[in-house]
Amino acid sequence: MQYNLKKGICLILAFAMTLTLSACSGEKSMSEENIIQTVAKVEKALMDFDRATLQNYVKSSTLKTILDLSKNHSQFSALGKVMFEKLEIEVKSVDKKNKTVTLLVKNRDMSKIAEEFTKDLTKGKSVIQLMALLNNDSFLDTSLSKLTAEISEATVPDNPTEITVSVEKGKDNLVLNFDEAAEDAVSGGILTAIKNTVSY
Repeated sequence: MQYNLKKGICLILAFAMTLTLSACSGEKSMSEENIIQTVAKVEKALMDFDRATLQNYVKSSTLKTILDLSKNHSQFSALGKVMFEKLEIEVKSVDKKNKTVTLLVKNRDMSKIAEEFTKDLTKGKSVIQLMALLNNDSFLDTSLSKLTAEISEATVPDNPTEITVSVEKGKDNLVLNFDEAAEDAVSGGILTAIKNTVSY
């Protein structure tokens, strides 16, 4: 009787471990369903500016810069939310063999706003002065609140931008790799402009 009880417990534990392992490996398998689910998760995380999810599901040097800045400055979180609140991402096709997904992306057109902001911010300032400004909450309150307000008024174009993004297996899930073309499409041009400003 005691032997059968022990055997039963072992079987239950083994079954539970199998389910756990299947859940972990299932989320990171390169299936069409998982790729589509990953895209949906990234779209929602961008719209919510969910830093934890973005850090796990997206590789993007420019987005990482914004995420790092937002750790200590809430103004960058507010900027991130308004940048992506109108984002729309549609999966056009999945190529499991080449580990890519082709996306149709629509967001506000922020390129002109970003260009003017970058020009004003960098005009006559050294790298040291710019870095100091990025840690000056008074400046960020004024400057980024103005930028945020301008972005909220920007319109979304009728036609989407088509991009192809590579997909890789992360530790526990699939990860989308955003190159500069993807960053521009997803952000409406603003991420690259901010990156250029920060690394000026």
